[in-house]
Parts: sequence; structure tokens; C-alpha cells
Amino acid sequence: MQKIVYIAGLGHSGSTTLDMMLSTTRRAVGLGQVWTVLREDPAKTHTRSCSCGASAPKCEFWGPLIAKLGTRVDPRERYRLVLDRAAELYGPQTTVVDSSKQVANIIGLAETLRDVDLRIVHNIKDVRAYTVSTLDNELRKHNRKPIPEWVFYEWYRGNRSVHNRAAKLLGQPPFQLMYEALCFATENVARQIAAYLGEDYIDPAAALNSGNTHIISGNRLRLSDNGSSKRLTYDHRWFVRSEWLRPYVLMPAIRRFNERCLRECVKFGTTASVDIEEAIAAKNHDGGAAGQERIPANGRT
Repeated sequence: MQKIVYIAGLGHSGSTTLDMMLSTTRRAVGLGQVWTVLREDPAKTHTRSCSCGASAPKCEFWGPLIAKLGTRVDPRERYRLVLDRAAELYGPQTTVVDSSKQVANIIGLAETLRDVDLRIVHNIKDVRAYTVSTLDNELRKHNRKPIPEWVFYEWYRGNRSVHNRAAKLLGQPPFQLMYEALCFATENVARQIAAYLGEDYIDPAAALNSGNTHIISGNRLRLSDNGSSKRLTYDHRWFVRSEWLRPYVLMPAIRRFNERCLRECVKFGTTASVDIEEAIAAKNHDGGAAGQERIPANGRT
């Protein structure tokens, strides 16, 4: 039975990073936001670049699929083509990692494809880091900058919805993973995910781009950088920013929910919240001069 690991959650929460990490033992192939590709105009798909280093039309995974996808109207039929291509290229026992994020995408699929083993990982990022990342992304797209309180509320509402809908679909709560735990306790997270999925998928010592990935829709992190290895790093921009401070004080229900999620990191054997506070103190001591640097995974500098 073919296995699908579906990464659910919100954008700007580290789903592409997790997608790439789950392929580092080569028991899985990371495909990024599959549903975005299935629903878009094939002409746009032709313009995309893949994490394997090739353009989408020349990618060994997506290249043969692009023309076929345009002949199928039902996205569920298109998804079956994707699964068949993964089995053809990597073997039927290879797991497919899909980081499309929205639970709605997978609900109809679960009812149609009863011959797959569906696992859902709910990926969450600290609301403070999420807010700064979202604000910067809107600025980069030249969109109107949203107020931080709105971003906080959308984070809270979105993650609650993802959890509840995934739990209803599975009949039990999904595996919940914070981006902070992934970065600060990689080895322990790898063991916990292995226990949930039944196999080792994450090699904590491997480069992010060392596995089987064919991601043509996802974070820019996926793109090849002249063949250089990509290491897991923690995006700590919020350490030296203050946009999150007002809503964190004025919205206590969301603050408590965020802190409850952070406490879940303890089950992975990490004190991520303490490490973060220590890092903030260190940055403040240095005057915040290195505001755009990133802390290496596991907190090592």
C-alpha cells in the first residue's frame, strides 16, 4: 500500500523545509505543494523550476506528467497520475510527501483513494516568527501590509481549523510538529516521526537537498544553489523585530495557545523556548547587529 505523508498547516511555517527533510533517508520523495500544480494552468507549470535543478518540463518526475495532467479534468485523477509516477520512478514502497497544507485538498482524496496509507503531520510555527515572515512576504509581493493583530488571529484560527479537520478525517489527532522543535531538537523529532510513520525518514546529519525531491511549488528554499548543500537553520528574524509584541500582549488567548504549542516541544526532548530566549538575550547583548543572520539547526553556532 502506497503511503502519503501530507503536511498540513499554514504558509510560512516551514512546510517546504519539513518536506525536504522527510526525503533525506531516501524512503520518500518530496513533491511540495502538489495540489497547486494540479489546479494551475499547465502553461504556468512549464515556467516553474524544480528542486532537482531542472526546469519543470525537463524534470525527470514532472516532465512526463505535465502533458498528461492537462488531459484530466478531475484533480483526483491527476493526483493518481502523480502517485503512479512516484511508484514508477522510485518503486511502489516509496512514500510520497505532499506539503499542500490545506486539509480540504485531502478530504475528497481520502474518500476516493482507499488503497493508500494516509498520514497527516500538522506543521506549526511560533506565532511571533510566523507574523514577521508573513509581513515580510507581503512586503516582498508589494501588497498592502496587514496589521499584526490580523495575522495573529489568522494564525490562531487557521491552526485550530487544521487540527480539528485533520482529527475528524483521521479519527484521531494528527501528529503535531512545531518548526521550532524541528530546528532545535532535530534528532529527537526524527525519532518521533519515525515512530509515527513506521520508518526512519529524517537523517539529522544530511543536507536538506540530499534526498529525493521534485518540488516545483513551494518556498524558494527548494531551489538549487549551484549544487551547494543546504543546512537546516532557524529563521530568527523576529528576535530583532517588534511587530509581534503588541498583539502578543493584547491577545492573551492566542499567546496561551502559542505557549501551549511550544510546551509540546518538551516531548521531543528540547527546551526550545529557553534556547530562543537565550538567543534573544545574546542578540540584544550584541546590539542586534547581526539581525539577518540565522541560527544553525539544533542551536549550534
